[in-house]
Amino acid sequence: IACEQQRTRPDDALETAREFIRSSLDGDYEWANELMLQDSVNTYELGIISKKYKTEMSEADKEGYKKASIIVHSVENASDSVVIVNYSNSFKNKQLPLKVIKKDGKWQVDLNYTFTGNL
Repeated sequence: IACEQQRTRPDDALETAREFIRSSLDGDYEWANELMLQDSVNTYELGIISKKYKTEMSEADKEGYKKASIIVHSVENASDSVVIVNYSNSFKNKQLPLKVIKKDGKWQVDLNYTFTGNL
């Protein structure tokens, strides 16, 4: 009988961002979804990314992402409940922003910000 490892949600913005990025790089979109703000736009965006990973990405690219390191370029505390993490990964080295918000007592990724830049 296989037992699944219980994951603990990070309790700060930067670690939430790191967990989200790592799970995305690894193709673990279930965990990424758990760390994300649950709304229709975020669910849609993550669905597109997940589908591309599963159906369009080469095995070599998947392996490259899995082996990639996360590079944090800056962390901006926009407010007590909003943090913007600018990051890239060592495989593609394209800098992206990731918004993490504190809602309902937990830090959650607002993936929509990465695509729109709207606070």
